[in-house]
Parts: sequence; structure tokens; C-alpha cells
Amino acid sequence: MPRVQKNDLGSQREQAYQSLRSLLILQQVDAGQRLREPEWAARLKVHRTALREAFARLEADGLVERGAQTGYFVPRLGPEEVAEVTKIRVALECLAIDEICQNRSIPLGAMARACDEFEAFLKGGYALGVMEADRRFHEAIVDAAGMRRLSALYLRAPLPLINQRTEDPQFWLAECARTLEEHRSILAALQKRDAQAAKERLRAHISHRPSLPIRR
Repeated sequence: MPRVQKNDLGSQREQAYQSLRSLLILQQVDAGQRLREPEWAARLKVHRTALREAFARLEADGLVERGAQTGYFVPRLGPEEVAEVTKIRVALECLAIDEICQNRSIPLGAMARACDEFEAFLKGGYALGVMEADRRFHEAIVDAAGMRRLSALYLRAPLPLINQRTEDPQFWLAECARTLEEHRSILAALQKRDAQAAKERLRAHISHRPSLPIRR
């Protein structure tokens, strides 16, 4: 295998990390699956050294786990783990909401754009785009607070709020429509800088998401 320049290796490492992180958050890799190094290096078109470094970073994020002997796996989240991550997300987003509502100069355009993208993807039937827009909306709440460490903590709790693989497509569409309505309701409260209403709507919004039926 040809040697890779240091700059190229760093670029490939970031590419591998971002690509894998997106796939994992959007549930495009099955829980329990082993991430075989040769396969993923070829799939992402990166050097295996860069891939190993990306795996290590994803492990620190809690998105992959190292196997007992060798290699990395996609973790399976049980009900207790899902509940724990959900509580963490609510706490971090509520902290961001408090910061936003204390400063009327903070722009909320990223949240509004995420809502518009969600609606466009939903109308077009693009499930992956819907899930991505959902993620962007919640990350936009946290990022708007302008607290670097808060954003870094939030990245460690990347539980999807919408699951693509449901037993009933009509149920999934109805849940997506409700999610969009709830996003816009949270945004409306933030535009008024009503922290209490925004946090109440956020808690109600997040609390029922993990209960979506998933096709095994």
C-alpha cells in the first residue's frame, strides 16, 4: 500500500469520521454489526490508518465499541440506555434554551431552515433527509447557545429521535408530521424568548420518540 502524506492522512481521518458518524446517527449501520476495517476503508476510500483513528474517535463519542478481542462494533442500546441518553439530551437542550432566551440577539435562522428542510424532505418522501433535518434542528438549538463545551457534550449523546425502519409506513409519516409541528412549536416559543414554554414543549417532544416501533 502506498505511503500517505501526513496532511492527506488527516484529511482522510476527518472524512472517515464524519461519514461514519453520519451513517451511525442516521441508523444506516445495524446495531451489533462488526465494522470490518478492510471493508470500510474501501467503502470510504481512505487509508486504514486514517480509519483506525476515526474509529478511536467514534469510540470516544460512544458511537462504536471496541470488541473483546479486536475490531469495533456498533453498540446495541437497551431501554435503560435509551432512557439515559434521552435524559441527557433534554438536560443539555434545556440549558441551551435558557441561554438563548436570555439573549434576544441570538439568531434562530438555523432552526427555521431545519424545519423548512424537514418539511421539504417529508413531502418528497426522502426518509434519510427527514432524519438528517431532525438532527440538525436539535443540534441548532444547542449550537445557538454559543457554548463550545455544551456543543461538544451534546455530540456525545447522538440518539436519533426518528427511526426510519418502522413496521407501518403510515405511522412513520404521521410521526414525522407531528415531529415537524413540534419543532415549529419549540421554535415559536424560542422566538418569543419564552424559556418555560420552549422547555415544556421540548420535553414533551423528546419523551415519546424512543417508543417508535422498529423492524428488527
